[in-house]
Amino acid sequence: MKDINSAPGSTSFTAFWNELCDYARQGLDAVSAMPWPMLLACAIGLAFVITILPLAITLFAIFLLLKWAGKAGGFSWDKKATQPEQPPQA
Repeated sequence: MKDINSAPGSTSFTAFWNELCDYARQGLDAVSAMPWPMLLACAIGLAFVITILPLAITLFAIFLLLKWAGKAGGFSWDKKATQPEQPPQA
């Protein structure tokens, strides 16, 4: 009796390559069927996702780490210098 569940990693490279080429053809067919305005919108959206979004996430992480480091006591940017209290003079 033949096993109906194939072992992971048993797919050959040619099968993987053929499937990858099929996906590429489907993508090219979808792009060629798009009108110009939709193609422009997709290009702008892809550019946003590739460039601006990672930049925003990185800057957020940097400022979050700076805030965390400031609260750890290493910096005294927002702390006023403590002066010893003097008793009221009469």
